[in-house]
Amino acid sequence: MKKKSLFVVIIVSIISTIFYSYLKNEDTQAASHNLKDYLETEAYKIIDGDTIEIKNHSRVRYIGIDTPEIGQAFYEEAKDRNRKLVEGKKIKLVICKSEPRDKYGRILAWVYTGGSLVNAVLVKEGYARVFIISPCGIEKKEEFERYEREAIKGKIGIWSVDKKFAKDSKVISAIDASKYIGKVISVKGRVVGIFNTDKATFLNFGNDYKKDFTVVIFRKDKVKFNRNGITSFDLYKNKEIVVTGKIQEYNGPEIIVDNPSQIEVIKRR
Repeated sequence: MKKKSLFVVIIVSIISTIFYSYLKNEDTQAASHNLKDYLETEAYKIIDGDTIEIKNHSRVRYIGIDTPEIGQAFYEEAKDRNRKLVEGKKIKLVICKSEPRDKYGRILAWVYTGGSLVNAVLVKEGYARVFIISPCGIEKKEEFERYEREAIKGKIGIWSVDKKFAKDSKVISAIDASKYIGKVISVKGRVVGIFNTDKATFLNFGNDYKKDFTVVIFRKDKVKFNRNGITSFDLYKNKEIVVTGKIQEYNGPEIIVDNPSQIEVIKRR
């Protein structure tokens, strides 16, 4: 009886080992599948203008572009256009080889459907601006910037109304920033000082930070600057820049910058 019980235990152990190995192999294959250069799937849900959820419930962030966030002009229009382009359709994802996923776990990809590159369509039609963070998307940078220039010239989509995106919007002096609290606008001035804390970097446009205009860059957003080759904010010191965003009041007027594209250094001729 004891021999029979021992035999049963051995058989169960063998079966369990085989089953565990099978599951482990399946998990390994699934992980490898996520690291392929491309993936053919279906767009299951539209999150916003540049993010979707696919059939396996993974989220995909479109490479090379940025569409308006909730509360910004053209948010709904960009989301609706994205929906018409991909929702319920078969799509092909060409995944960034160097960085397949972002820090939020989203797949970073070029998205194709019906022979069209969705990322490009959204830029051409004025629903998105070019937003390339190295290493992903560098190969299409010039092409996408050309599409963006054409959209700006035509004043279509976001370029017709949203000053945070429009590069030809009204520019005010940093001295007058306090007159535009709550407005999205471009501010021009010289960075006279830079102050760093554990939480943020402050670009000061005057000697009195409690009254003068300031640009605030939070620590969590510094990686975006690093990926664009900006490893130190000292490069802005004593430079004349134009910064675009919403002016807020906190120890004087300030703009919180979360993307390097919001800052333009004025080159001397």
